[in-house]
Amino acid sequence: MDFTIDKEKLLSALTTLSKINPSRTTLPILSTVMLKTKGMDSVVLRTTDLEVELEIIVNSKILQEGETCAPIYKLLEIANTITEESISINVNETQRMRIKTSTGKYLLMCNKTEEFPDQREFTESPTKVSANFLRDTIKNTTYACSKDELKPTLNGVLIAFGSTNVTSVSTDGHRLVKYICKQENNTNDSVLVPQKFLNIIGTGAINTKKADLNIYKDYITIETEKIKLSSRLISEKFPDYENVIPTENNNETTVSTQSMLTAVKKVALMSNKTTKQIILKLQGAKILVSAEDHETGGAAMDEIEATTTGGEITIGFNSTLLIDILKHQKTEEIKILTSGPLNATLFKPVGETETETTTLLMPIRI
Repeated sequence: MDFTIDKEKLLSALTTLSKINPSRTTLPILSTVMLKTKGMDSVVLRTTDLEVELEIIVNSKILQEGETCAPIYKLLEIANTITEESISINVNETQRMRIKTSTGKYLLMCNKTEEFPDQREFTESPTKVSANFLRDTIKNTTYACSKDELKPTLNGVLIAFGSTNVTSVSTDGHRLVKYICKQENNTNDSVLVPQKFLNIIGTGAINTKKADLNIYKDYITIETEKIKLSSRLISEKFPDYENVIPTENNNETTVSTQSMLTAVKKVALMSNKTTKQIILKLQGAKILVSAEDHETGGAAMDEIEATTTGGEITIGFNSTLLIDILKHQKTEEIKILTSGPLNATLFKPVGETETETTTLLMPIRI
């Protein structure tokens, strides 16, 4: 195997591909990237963690056809340090890779491709859906997914297609986001998509405006001319989120998103390192934001202007989760809807037109 490739294109491909590889694995072959020549003008790079699979085609000048599996992180480090515009790569019969530059060379031991998982092939016909909605949906939902691998149901985003809209829901058990955007679809399917698949798309590696989602019984794929990404769908049942979102809220508070975020950030500095508890006192024309750490004796308080209808209410939150939610609000003002200090609180953007976002946060006992 012998080819010459543009350094920046190789580096870009390897950076994206490395996001697929598992950080810890009992199968060493999953820490590699498979390189295979295609014709005389391109190289196909493919990697997988057995759940998500990514293939990228990079233009190159092929001198000798072949294939190999190279350690992806070491190859990425090498590509990152080379300053020249193009790289010459040669792999001999003993699977030793030689990466040549004008002033020196790198030698890297590779693996044969026999152990590398076969590429997925689908025999059934997929349901095709436009991927236009994905970029904004990913920005507004994936942050609320659980990072706990022992809770696979909460590791993804539920995407429900309607005839005129797409509803996406994510939750980690403490917070929940429901995001509705307009799009005409030819299906009413619902799929639970792993966040890893969505996060790769969210990096901008795939132009969603020029791509379609292909939905199979157990898999989902998205592809363009040069990139193909596929993932196994999460088969577990998603929680009944509609029953969790409260419909009757006695208290409604309207406040500036930026003012609220700034106040919470300042006060959170003095919250307890374990509980991260912050207290909001919603009253009339203001919100009192306070935190106290009994272990160190530290405390902080800030006041912001707001408009509250309903009685005075004091409610506690995890400051880290609250800051995360406020960062993802896109409008200048938000509404805070609640019915009691231990009931779920809703955050809704004021003046949202094309989309409909509802964010829920569970309070903590004061």
